[in-house]
Amino acid sequence: MSETLSPVGVPPIYGDVPPFMAFPHVRDLSALSADAVVVGMPYDGLATFRGGATRRAPQEIRKYSLLYGSYSFDWDIDLLSHIAVADAGDIDVLPGDNVESYARLEARLAAALAKTTIPLTIGGDHGISYPAVRAVAEAGDEPLGLIVFDTHLDLSESFGGDRLTRASPLLRIAQLEQVDPRRIVVIGARGPRNLKEWTSLYRQLGITVYSMEEVDRLGIDTVAERARKIATVDGARLYISLDIDGVDPAFAPATNSPESGGLTSREIIRGLRIVARDGFSGFDLVEVSPDFDAASGTTSILAARLLAEALFCLAARKAGKQDAWRHAHATEPLRD
Repeated sequence: MSETLSPVGVPPIYGDVPPFMAFPHVRDLSALSADAVVVGMPYDGLATFRGGATRRAPQEIRKYSLLYGSYSFDWDIDLLSHIAVADAGDIDVLPGDNVESYARLEARLAAALAKTTIPLTIGGDHGISYPAVRAVAEAGDEPLGLIVFDTHLDLSESFGGDRLTRASPLLRIAQLEQVDPRRIVVIGARGPRNLKEWTSLYRQLGITVYSMEEVDRLGIDTVAERARKIATVDGARLYISLDIDGVDPAFAPATNSPESGGLTSREIIRGLRIVARDGFSGFDLVEVSPDFDAASGTTSILAARLLAEALFCLAARKAGKQDAWRHAHATEPLRD
């Protein structure tokens, strides 16, 4: 009976939760043989508004990922013809203990990276980006650049006396030895929830910030192209962090700190395709709060799509078809 009730016949990771897009579930990473691996980090540390909700994101995003197959009409490619993908399940977090929970994530990602596998982490709150980036930074000798789609700059020294929270990941990352802040780019910053001191600090550190006003004025294509060049200057590896609150709540209402006036779902998909054009060394998607979603699962559906798009970017790069989405079904010649 349990086999019959599994979504599309997919063996679940646990309960009714399937592996992401029905990819193989690999518990023992010593046996991992894949180009990319999905890792869940169901951790909500020190909540600032809607507490506790992001810990359910990995399971909900995995469920809605079964809407998608390995072939994309947009790209006209089957990603599994070019890359192998696995799902390593969730980190066994220790609620209330940021240090230990982050250490467990970092160790899991390090094990995947040791297999030359690219990790894609599903948060959890944005604080989890710090250990995820650190694991990727320490896995190679080359410098690491960072592109963040986010409403907020997250540059607090601490929040509630804790230096490892969703209010501080960008500052912690900027302090890593392998990350030059001048290779950090934020896309989509906006609104009165950003702190005044963050503005002077990002300028002092040399971080590039494209506000929503600049995205509107320049267009997402131009902003994303410039961001990729800044983050990867001198051959730096690229890490991409996608905070779902960078998207307007009309398209992604289920998040810890919703802020009106953000990116549309089409803009975030397009922006991701452009910044990930030449691949990446690590990726995370954070701050989805399923308990606050629409009944249709709007936010989790978009989140699953964005993770799928990141995988299609990796597959397209390996196939030598990085820009296939621009012309796969063009009925007229493309013009500059």
